[in-house]
Amino acid sequence: MSGAPIVWPRSACFRFESQGKATMTLSFRVAALLSLVAIAIPSQLWLSEAANAACTPIAASGVNATCTGTTTNQNGANGFGGGVETNANVTVVQGASVTGTGYGINLSDGSTVINSGSVQGMNANGVYITGSGSVWNSGSIINASSSAVAVGFSGNGSVTNSGSIAGGEGVVIAGIGIVSNSGSITATGANSVGIAVGSGTVTNSGTVTASGVGIVITGSGTVTNSGNVTTSAVGSSGIALDGVGTVINSGNITATGAFSAGIFSVGGVVTNSGFVTGSGEGILVNGPATLTNSGVVTGIVSGVSINGPGSVTNSGVISGTQAALQFFGANNTLTLLPGSTVIGAIQLNGAGDTVNFRGGNHNLTFNTLSGVTVTGTTPFAVSGNRAAAVDPTPFALGWRTLADFTGAVSNAVPQFAGGGAAGTGGTPMAFASSEPPSRIDSAFAALPGLSAYASDPIAFKAPTVVQSDGSAIWARGFAGVREQPADGVLFHASSQFYGGMMGGDWLARPDLRLGAYAGAGHTRTSIDFGSGGDSDLGFAGVYARYLIGTSFLQAGLQGGFSQNATNRTINNNLAAGGIEKAIASFNGWYVSPEAQIGTSLALGRLADAAYGLTPSLKVRYLYGAYGGTTETGTTAPLTVGARNVNVLDERGELKLTRTTSFTPRDALALSAFGGVQGSQRTGGDAISATLLGQAIPFATPGQANVWGGYGGGGLEWRTGAVSVFSAIEYLALSDHSHVLSGRGGLRVGF
Repeated sequence: MSGAPIVWPRSACFRFESQGKATMTLSFRVAALLSLVAIAIPSQLWLSEAANAACTPIAASGVNATCTGTTTNQNGANGFGGGVETNANVTVVQGASVTGTGYGINLSDGSTVINSGSVQGMNANGVYITGSGSVWNSGSIINASSSAVAVGFSGNGSVTNSGSIAGGEGVVIAGIGIVSNSGSITATGANSVGIAVGSGTVTNSGTVTASGVGIVITGSGTVTNSGNVTTSAVGSSGIALDGVGTVINSGNITATGAFSAGIFSVGGVVTNSGFVTGSGEGILVNGPATLTNSGVVTGIVSGVSINGPGSVTNSGVISGTQAALQFFGANNTLTLLPGSTVIGAIQLNGAGDTVNFRGGNHNLTFNTLSGVTVTGTTPFAVSGNRAAAVDPTPFALGWRTLADFTGAVSNAVPQFAGGGAAGTGGTPMAFASSEPPSRIDSAFAALPGLSAYASDPIAFKAPTVVQSDGSAIWARGFAGVREQPADGVLFHASSQFYGGMMGGDWLARPDLRLGAYAGAGHTRTSIDFGSGGDSDLGFAGVYARYLIGTSFLQAGLQGGFSQNATNRTINNNLAAGGIEKAIASFNGWYVSPEAQIGTSLALGRLADAAYGLTPSLKVRYLYGAYGGTTETGTTAPLTVGARNVNVLDERGELKLTRTTSFTPRDALALSAFGGVQGSQRTGGDAISATLLGQAIPFATPGQANVWGGYGGGGLEWRTGAVSVFSAIEYLALSDHSHVLSGRGGLRVGF
């Protein structure tokens, strides 16, 4: 039988260039490419062995007779017309080298090739199975002919490749195909195909390179790509579905030839979380389609073009020089999720189309909004052919950030975090003995966290430098961070706060201590996708502590002012890079009264240390007011009216303190504490706002009532009249947010 060349008929691929115009650049070459017209089978190479004889190891001549079973290549094989050939079901295990001046390996229906070596067809296919079969390759399969395939099947086929496959065409399966590639597949012929199957499944985590089409399914099927697919010919496609199917891409697809598409589909489902680039379209669908994009899609002509009812859900980037999005049919739906960025014109059909805002800041211009339904789960406005939406996350965080800051100020006041904990509030009567208090007892009662020493008067008979009136001055700093997770349309956000303060207190009478303080601080909120805000705050306060036996009552009042600045990152599809920054500034003030009640229980001594337990309950109210503002830096500025914040906090706490004295002047107090906290946003929820000249009032979003638990620890070292304090606390709340804070400072009695 004489050899005959392999002929690959071309098929067409049709492209929509712009609205109302359809230019046909025919590149549908794949359907006929899958039809194998002739296979070169040189009859002189067949040996006359009995049919269905057991296979023997492949001889050096490279030709194996008709047999069944498994044949192995141990020493290499070379043939004049082919390297290895059989006309029956056979398994070829090839770990050495096979070279044919025509084909490399040519087998019959039902055969399998397992190659870990090198297979080369000089003028025909690398590996070809007439009918159905499978190829497992971890080595190298090559053909040198631009019109031949590296691996081909005239029927159904399965290819698993972790090695290298290269030829004029890559892998071609005429029937149902299953291809899994984690290696490299390269097609070097003009308008060549990397992987082509009639129908089936292609999974690529490696590299596919071709001039024509990287991966194509002519019927129905699924392509899953997490690797790299690259094509270069004019009118080519990275991935093409000539029938209805599914494309799932998390890798890189690049079509660099003029008028080429990164992904082409007749219709179906496309899900992209990777990168898709086309010199024509990023994604081109010629029929009904559902596209979900969380990655990046870029096209020179257009990012996404859909010629049929289409649904596009975007949380990534879609960009195009002439248009970012083109919908040529009717009844289309565009849904914009948090993170969505559209760069370029948006062309709707207008007949039954819908635009849905589902989170984020948008300022979008369309070719028309006539006959288009616009909806939103976030505040939005429509004016002419423009639609804009606002991310409400900053309004959900405003009250929480202020509550965190003022709460940190409250906890940093020496006598306000409960009795007995080191540096977070003394309990002067926690371990009081029945003896009259000595001068040293009074001195330690004036120092928070060290009053437990009063239970051991014998150890502190030496006089100290603390004056009899128990006055003290102190300085403290605090810092913390809140992590707020994404919740529906609200973005993930992080709020940092820090500050410093100085104050003093004195004994107004033996059972009453009074104090005052002043300080300043800063908060910064960072919201996903580039928005946020900053506040500079100044504050002052007064406090008092009244003792009733071993119990105590604390009360305080703090107030302050703030200078605030916000910024919003907005997707403006007509702006350079698709992004604009809106900024605003406004002033505010707040006041926060609070009260705490508790009792100090002496637990006795153990291992030269005194122990105490302090249960307490604290209630704090916060009222804040902010002025109105109008943004600059955007063509769709948001105007917000004056608003206020009302928050009620409750804390129930249990604190254990361990105090150890080393000398009459040196002592260390360690504490561990924990409890529950509730926060309620009450009243003042309405926010008055205007966008695109239209009123868009909305309620403060997010959970208004949260609760959770907290825990932490602290220490205070006292030497003479000086004490040094530090503490850390972790709070976890029911809205899945959490706050980590710390405080520390110095206190000097005199």
